[in-house]
Amino acid sequence: MAQMAEAGTTAGENRTIALIGAGHFLSHFYALTLPPLFLFFREEFSVSYALLGALVTGYAMVGGVLQAPVGLAVDRWGAKPVLLAGLALNAAAIAAIGLVSSYWALALLAVAAGIGNSVFHPADYAVLAARIRERRLPRAYSLHTFLGFFGTAVAPLTMATLAALMGWRHAVMLAGAAGIATVLAMAVSGGAVGSPPRTGDAAADAAPARWLSLPILLFFGFFAAYGLASGGIMSFTVIGLGKLYGLDPASAGAVLTTALLALAFGILAGGELPDRERWQVYVTGAALVGGGALTALAGFADIGVVGLAALLGVAGFAMGVVLPARDLILRRITPPGSTGRVIGFVFVGLSVGGGLAPLLFGWTMDREWPALLFLGCGAFLVLAFLCSFGAVLAARRMPR
Repeated sequence: MAQMAEAGTTAGENRTIALIGAGHFLSHFYALTLPPLFLFFREEFSVSYALLGALVTGYAMVGGVLQAPVGLAVDRWGAKPVLLAGLALNAAAIAAIGLVSSYWALALLAVAAGIGNSVFHPADYAVLAARIRERRLPRAYSLHTFLGFFGTAVAPLTMATLAALMGWRHAVMLAGAAGIATVLAMAVSGGAVGSPPRTGDAAADAAPARWLSLPILLFFGFFAAYGLASGGIMSFTVIGLGKLYGLDPASAGAVLTTALLALAFGILAGGELPDRERWQVYVTGAALVGGGALTALAGFADIGVVGLAALLGVAGFAMGVVLPARDLILRRITPPGSTGRVIGFVFVGLSVGGGLAPLLFGWTMDREWPALLFLGCGAFLVLAFLCSFGAVLAARRMPR
């Protein structure tokens, strides 16, 4: 049974969801704060696009890999101090970018921001598991994930608009200030963003043998495969549609935006599904296999901008529907007291998959094989389902 904030009241739980959701929104927003400013950086610092791209890779990979040790810290000391420290570092580093005078200072701060970004998934899921009642968890998970993806969707336009209005330096300072304000709100929230620290022999409890089971390893595979698919779609859909069907960047970008928005609203729809394992397995299978088939079809369907937007929009919606079910299945197979370390470990898979996707599908684009982008992403979605289904079967066979 979850430990409820403010005696399990709906108002207390809503406060927790709002604060955790705000942090998750900012974590995704900050991940896409820098790319819309690349033109400004290139002019100011006279560096190549490759070096600018390295900023994003460094941010994502450092933050992704550190989620595993951060998860151990969450379980050991509780979520609140870890979450506050991480968000403060993330926001302060983003704000400080407005003061840099060289590319290398910019790169150092991007890495520091990535380190701060590593706390959100382990800490957020530990808080939700501890503070939200069982019957409200599906909606809590879906809203949490939706707010993250919504941050992804609005970051490019927001940063581009702010940079045009006030200059890029003031734009990043304002973005960082929003994070500092959120840290202060969390700091005075009492136990709303806390989770109980683990008691007992911490060294023994941290041993992988206590929590690193076959189902957890299969879920790592799920996250890696899903990251390869989503990373490929987000990185190269615009280029791929241009190469395949001659779409201009604006039209291809509209197709991608439709898919990403559909994914975000699919997450909300997934949160309304019953919290029953059989339903979750059915939904996961239908969404990932169906979404994978539609994504693969986009590599061969010359049906115009509207048709492609509809096709990839449905695929994106399916990719979103599966995420709340993913979270609930993972929670069910996580050993008690190990939420932070398990979440930290499996989300490394998402970062690895998302980091490898641009390299893999960039290679296919260089060889003029754009259809392989959509075929490959579709295949990875099917692989993600097989991993999740295997995790459920393996968990059923484990001794209780």
